[in-house]
Amino acid sequence: MLIRLLGPVEVERSGQSRPVRPPQVTLALAALAWEAGRVVPVESLLARVWGERVPPGARRTLHTVITRIRHHVLADDGDVVRRVGGYLLDVDQAGVDVLRFRALVKQASAAPDPAQPLGAALALWRGDPLTGLPGEWAERARHRMRDERKETLLRWARTVGGDPAAAVAALSPLAEEHPLDEPLAAALIEALHRCGRTAEALAHFARVRGTLAAELGVEPGAPLQRIHRTLLRTGGPAEAALPVPLQLPVGLRHFVGRTAELARLTAIAADEHRASAAVCAISGPPGVGKSSVALRWAHLQRDRFPGGQLYVDLSTVDPADPAVVLPRFLGALGVPESQVPSGFEAQIGLYRSMLAGRRVLVVLDNAHGAAQVRPLLAAEPGCLTLVTSRSELSGLAVTAGAHLLQLDVMPREDAHHLLAAWLGEARPAAEPEATSLIIRRCGRLPLALAIVAAQLSQRADLPLSEAAADLEHTDTDLEPFAHSDPAIDLRKVFWRSYRDLPGSAARLFRRLGQHPGPHLSLSAAASLACLPVERTREPAAHLSGANLVEIRPPGRLYLHALLRVYAAEKAQAADSLAVRQAATRRLLDHYLHSASAANSVCYPHRDGLTLGRPEPGAVVERFSGQSEALRWYADESVALPALLAAATGAGLDRRAWQLAWSFAEFMQRRGLWEETLRVHAVALEAAGRLGDSLGEAHCHNSVARAQVKLGRDREAIEHFDRAIGLYKGLGEPVLEAYVLLGLAGPLSRQRPGRALDPTLRARELFEQAGDSVAAARALNNAGWLRAHDGEYEAALADCREAQRVLADLKCPEGEGHAWDSIAYILDVRGDIEGAVAGFGRAAELFHGCDDLHPAAETLVRLGETHLRTGDAAAALDAWARAADFYDAVGDAKADAVRDRAAALRAAPADGQRRTASR
Repeated sequence: MLIRLLGPVEVERSGQSRPVRPPQVTLALAALAWEAGRVVPVESLLARVWGERVPPGARRTLHTVITRIRHHVLADDGDVVRRVGGYLLDVDQAGVDVLRFRALVKQASAAPDPAQPLGAALALWRGDPLTGLPGEWAERARHRMRDERKETLLRWARTVGGDPAAAVAALSPLAEEHPLDEPLAAALIEALHRCGRTAEALAHFARVRGTLAAELGVEPGAPLQRIHRTLLRTGGPAEAALPVPLQLPVGLRHFVGRTAELARLTAIAADEHRASAAVCAISGPPGVGKSSVALRWAHLQRDRFPGGQLYVDLSTVDPADPAVVLPRFLGALGVPESQVPSGFEAQIGLYRSMLAGRRVLVVLDNAHGAAQVRPLLAAEPGCLTLVTSRSELSGLAVTAGAHLLQLDVMPREDAHHLLAAWLGEARPAAEPEATSLIIRRCGRLPLALAIVAAQLSQRADLPLSEAAADLEHTDTDLEPFAHSDPAIDLRKVFWRSYRDLPGSAARLFRRLGQHPGPHLSLSAAASLACLPVERTREPAAHLSGANLVEIRPPGRLYLHALLRVYAAEKAQAADSLAVRQAATRRLLDHYLHSASAANSVCYPHRDGLTLGRPEPGAVVERFSGQSEALRWYADESVALPALLAAATGAGLDRRAWQLAWSFAEFMQRRGLWEETLRVHAVALEAAGRLGDSLGEAHCHNSVARAQVKLGRDREAIEHFDRAIGLYKGLGEPVLEAYVLLGLAGPLSRQRPGRALDPTLRARELFEQAGDSVAAARALNNAGWLRAHDGEYEAALADCREAQRVLADLKCPEGEGHAWDSIAYILDVRGDIEGAVAGFGRAAELFHGCDDLHPAAETLVRLGETHLRTGDAAAALDAWARAADFYDAVGDAKADAVRDRAAALRAAPADGQRRTASR
């Protein structure tokens, strides 16, 4: 009988092995056999079988296990004997393979031919000791025996000089297991050399050297270094007269810009303190000029690498396998074809060995990903590997310490310089507007600019204005960027990134082509894809990794305009009309229902729209508070005009005007008056096509309010009148009342004395409807109008009453207008202190509810009041805040306010006092 532990636990009789079962019996037998002939304490046996947490009743179970071992495993070939405190396995020690192994190893020390007992000892091994057995004891035992086998194998390898091939076969897998073991590496290198496989021996030395440097930051020890020098003297490629590869292709004729990126590459190459070769990975969207930057720098820095430059365009390697590239590089480095090892790992080792002591630049262009380039990275400190890829290469930063450079589109100034480099300085300078338009329509993408510039350089007679006109439709068509050379045809360049996407990412990319704006949220992307948000993250990450999409905090997706056109083209080709139309409906419903939710959070006193159920698959945002909802509005309002165009283009007119209405309050509070007019012009036409009177009325009202702010009172009155007529016809007195309130301002300027009646009528309608907030706002408006008619006592009473009611009803925006009115009246009456306090309170309330435009106007009035008191510092402070608020909403009044502040600072102090006295 032989109990086998050096592999799966088995018992062998008459040459037949059978496993030991069940697991508790297996563990108990292994624990006893490991120390056959010695007592194993009960506590130790329990811990080896059940682990640290021995369950209740384990001792009773152990008795059953021991009985099974005696009768079913050992039978008549041995016994388990109970001793004080434990159990002892009573068998012949040669009947346990572990003990037989150790006895043979000990015997080898005195044997005339130690190879024989050592070989017999190693032959007992059938796999990993105690294969599959769980627990801490089993794992410790495995580690111990692995070390004993490794030492035995090294002794055996040194004694089999007559059969080095057998030593190589035995040592190679062990060397893979222990890449930092220098004695093991030395034995394998010597065995390889004795087999005549010196190139592989050199390759293994290089691999060990690179691993030591990467893992421990050290060079190989003296014994291994001596072996390496011996190999180079006796059998390796000659150290002298090695060829210098000069493989760089021609660089761009017209290269401009990228000075920061080039400087960073130079700084990395100049670092003399690194322990291994530098790796720089350049990534970015397709067409952004990654290869151009790499080759420009490589040509500029050739003298830094006297050992030569290796280059490969990995996009042309078929199959896309580094194993195809390594023999080419080895040949260029001077390795005869006959000495190139057949094994891939050996080739890698030889490649790195051939770079030892040389300063070589390795350019790996158009890599598919990190896995493709890792075997080709140089390891020698004087070398540098420059990688370009359409894919994100952060994996190289982790595994190879790579420096990552992410390229974006060209800055506008560099784009101008690029056109001038192709066309000469005079031509773009003569048509600056057309030049800017060409740059904008090329999206500042270097490849697109270069294609257009090359075409224009052949048409010296073509005005740039005509060229810009030819590019008018690049928001929907990539044909102007077509080229007969597939390497630079923009569609084909984009396709090379698209083809490598997994199916889910490719579908998401096509859906993103249906989004008309420059960026979108993950929820909007999920709506387009008809996926939950969580299931959208993975394909979005794939797109980001392929540099087809940029994901910026807090998770917004940015798609270059030309890539969006390409995505739309792929959708047109791959997806049915029904699929595309459903995606558009989901996208619009995402915005419409999310905006409705934001309205209810930000403007709770505003009546909402009655919306149907969103399209299945549309994701609706939910907001935890006002700041979150306002941030959503600010992010999404950029795309609103394009969204309305998409809605009307798809025949979804109701969604178009409802979207405009849902954003109207936010836009007006931000002072986006011109944008409001543009958006509502489209919305008004959409509502008109539907014959939707409610939609038309809402749009007329929004247009009128914007016209008022732009100083176009006559146009405003016309739109207010249209809205009033429509609301009356619909039987909507409250909505009519709101319009009457808005009408009062322009009416007071165009038809003095007639503005108070519609205001009082509005208050009456609000009170009839039970809308106390709106009634109080109407009362404040009435007070304002009375003040302008000189009725200050009545005006102040109206406004104070309005302020009290609005404060009680927690309407900060309305209360802010009431305080603004009160402060104005107090200012006119000479109560400067009260006016300052009122304006300050109004600005505070406006700011608190993100109503920045009225906040800015109130702060301007506060500054004027401070100035009249002679407090120039307070005036400047108020105007600075007002200018900041105007900036935040994009109102050009910010410049005028800052000019007034600058003039005040420049004025002499006595001039300020004279201003104050007036």
